[in-house]
Amino acid sequence: MTSTEVTHQPDDPGTSRDERASTATTGATSASGGPSTPGYFREENAGDDLAEALRSRTAHYRGRDFRAQLADEPFRYRYLYAGDERLVLQSSLFTAFMQGEIPFPRQYIVMWFRRGSARVTTKGHTFSSVGADPFLVPAEDAISFEFTPRHSHLVRAGVEFLEQTATERHGGPPQRIAFDHTVVPSAADVARWRTRTADATRAIVDGAAEPLLRLESQLTFVRGMLDLFPWRAVDVPRSLRTERGARVRQAAEYIHAHADEAITPTDMADAVGVHTRTLQLAMNEHFGMSPTAYLRQVRLERVHEELVEAGPGDALVSEVARRWGFGNLGRFSAVYAKRFGEYPSETLGR
Repeated sequence: MTSTEVTHQPDDPGTSRDERASTATTGATSASGGPSTPGYFREENAGDDLAEALRSRTAHYRGRDFRAQLADEPFRYRYLYAGDERLVLQSSLFTAFMQGEIPFPRQYIVMWFRRGSARVTTKGHTFSSVGADPFLVPAEDAISFEFTPRHSHLVRAGVEFLEQTATERHGGPPQRIAFDHTVVPSAADVARWRTRTADATRAIVDGAAEPLLRLESQLTFVRGMLDLFPWRAVDVPRSLRTERGARVRQAAEYIHAHADEAITPTDMADAVGVHTRTLQLAMNEHFGMSPTAYLRQVRLERVHEELVEAGPGDALVSEVARRWGFGNLGRFSAVYAKRFGEYPSETLGR
């Protein structure tokens, strides 16, 4: 390590900095002079001490192995946060290179740059920011990152808030939302995102804003996230929404993402870095079925989705079933009726 490089390991992996800030400032006076709404907080951290900045960042994200390298300019940092447990807006200035690992991001995050860039690696895949376009930081999946000196913005949506909002789109109970973080939004989609969220920002950062107006503005941001990136709701047990259960959950998400492909149990296990037998035992423990049986259930759900969306003259049950790997139509119809309470032809006829 050179004299211009600083590292920091976490002292306390427990409560994060902004969780403490949220608790400490509940009911405080807002920057605009009016009383803040319950749960609302607004905080600013700034300085020129690189070691202190790394301590702050490590605690903030429950990170590890955070490191920084000075750039060819005086070091300074400034972080502004405003919001509540539903959604927080953050503006960041950090004039040094930084890298590190976040074992278990606990929020859905969209990030974009006014200056600088990022490389993020998760589940063996690396993607880079593209100019000033917004990009996703995967939730509940370990990531490593590399940032250049930057001026960036973040939207951090609470897990429950985003997943409850997503039920407007998928119609089921709140479930984990598996975003496709590899997708780069189109220029038109980015322009639409910026237009929709520009007016919503003020009500979130203003502590004196009416609670209903703030909620509507937060919903605007979350709905914008759901429009900006492809996603799928994945029903996984709460026991897998933890750092320890991440690999089994990732296997389930892999199955959902690749259900239309000719994948094997070995492919599923390899995708999350475990042995095939290990994944079989874990899937049986948490889902009550093998990976192959889970894949069949997912494909059955896809058939159901297609039949619900199609009109009576738009599709044939036999064609949809075969496309999703069901060759024995009699057996398929019986399994379908047991799962959905009606035969596939009845679903198509509605």
